[in-house]
Amino acid sequence: MIRYLEKKEYSACIPLWQEAFPEDSSQFRDYYFNKKLPGSRVLVKEDCQGRILTMAHLNPYNIKVKGFRWQLSYIVGVATAADSRHQGHMRDVLLRMMRDMNSAGQPFCYLMPASPDIYRPFGFEYIFDQPLWQADRKALRVYEERRLGLEEAPEMLASWMNDWLKARFQVYALRDKSYMEMLQAELDSENGQVSGWFDENGGLMALRAEWGMEKREQRFLYCREDNWALPAASGPSSRPAIMARITDIASMVQPICVNEDCPCGAMEVMIQIKDSLIPENEGLWLWRLEKDGSSLSRAGKHIPVQETAGREARPAVRTAGQELLVSTEVLSATVEQLTSWLFGYRELETVLGEKPPFWCGYIETLKGVFLDEVV
Repeated sequence: MIRYLEKKEYSACIPLWQEAFPEDSSQFRDYYFNKKLPGSRVLVKEDCQGRILTMAHLNPYNIKVKGFRWQLSYIVGVATAADSRHQGHMRDVLLRMMRDMNSAGQPFCYLMPASPDIYRPFGFEYIFDQPLWQADRKALRVYEERRLGLEEAPEMLASWMNDWLKARFQVYALRDKSYMEMLQAELDSENGQVSGWFDENGGLMALRAEWGMEKREQRFLYCREDNWALPAASGPSSRPAIMARITDIASMVQPICVNEDCPCGAMEVMIQIKDSLIPENEGLWLWRLEKDGSSLSRAGKHIPVQETAGREARPAVRTAGQELLVSTEVLSATVEQLTSWLFGYRELETVLGEKPPFWCGYIETLKGVFLDEVV
């Protein structure tokens, strides 16, 4: 049976968590189950005796996507009991989870994979590479360094971090008092320390945290000036970190708009979406894009390929006080390809492996994803 656990049942996940994630310290596990998990949802598949075979934890975060704000799920704790693997249990849980998200109108979910090959069959693609930064101590030495507790001034620190994120990215988790207090508890579970650098007027210039019971690692680094964060001393400057899965395409396209190159203030174009796991995303859509967003409406089930070949564009027409570009040239793409493109992670021609319809050049995809939460 697949079901969402009641909160009083969450402790039943501990044995499977310990089996699947033996590297976690007892201190981190206590933090997660006592503080983090109570605000989350847990979807499980049980056997006929009620033993948990597979679980997935849905940690909620308030995600800012341009002018939109959604409470979305960061998927963590996905695990199957060792004696029950390779029997399709995880597939059953993930399919139920994604279809529930579609019904709720949630545009996407995301996760940090142990292995990307586990999640690619379910339509997940990378959307964020974690920068590997180190502080430029020479640049920061003119400022006063202080040890901080994030719970001491959570509203101020959350506002500072939100301003930092807004200036650089269009997709990120919003910080607030609860976020900062939870982050401090997370750091405390692994002997974390937070440092801030302040100017002579008390203005915060940079914020850094490290943690780790045995090996110390940098948890985050935010600097007011980008050139104060240097690439790591050795190795790559970033690593693929976060994968996402579009769960409701109609919601996902709302922040997407026409760009400055578009000869008209709006477009109406056709897009054929392939999604074998969420039927509600599948099919032919009429996509209307304007300067402040876009929307999808059903256009039918299928258009034969021979009717969509070539570049067909009707002359711009005037509607509602603005010129409208109308094209019958269809973009055919899988939900995975759309994920890579709409989040700005890869160019459309690269993901398609061929030249896309001409009107795709007039679309402004998302610019900058920053999801550095770690579980």
